Amino acid sequence: MKREKINLKRPAQNLIEFVFIIPLLIVILFGILEFAIFYRNVSVVEDIATEAAVAASRKLVLDTMTSNNIADTSNAGFNKAAKAARDVVMMKRGKLGLSNLTLAYNDLGAGFGARPYALYEIVSTQTRLVDGVATPIITLVVDYRAPNEDGMMVQLTYQYQTLLLGIQLPVFGSTPVVLIPRDIPISSTRIKQYLIY
Repeated sequence: MKREKINLKRPAQNLIEFVFIIPLLIVILFGILEFAIFYRNVSVVEDIATEAAVAASRKLVLDTMTSNNIADTSNAGFNKAAKAARDVVMMKRGKLGLSNLTLAYNDLGAGFGARPYALYEIVSTQTRLVDGVATPIITLVVDYRAPNEDGMMVQLTYQYQTLLLGIQLPVFGSTPVVLIPRDIPISSTRIKQYLIY
């Protein structure tokens, strides 16, 4: 008895497999690219914050430096450590693709120390809408409240916006479930540096 081969494939089966598999492979490829770009930005933010902390720790800050004008370079001027950290961020901003970024001092008030021994927040004048709120693209925090006892701390936060993907699943009658957010804050660790001068 001779057996016949049975062809179980239907003529359109290859086309259907192609239609389902190719979009899935493209999404996976874009996901890999997005993760690589994101991870690179995480590394760059950490590197910039480390360089800013080292540069700030090398500056001698006098008790008379109580100005809140970041452009003031006199002896009664702005905290030189915070300005040095800001200058490093300004020099390295191109690594994040932000060549036209400008940074300004945001006075937090007397509740965060008396200048020059205070918490300094330096933010970008350019903002990005994150959940409907205008948020600075870059925030640099320099904690110079007790530099002689505890050293100083620097932290950099970058509002990263995904380039390719931002995936939400709509749920009927409620807010959508976010699988991959469109805006992701990337923050460096709080880098503690003791004064070097």
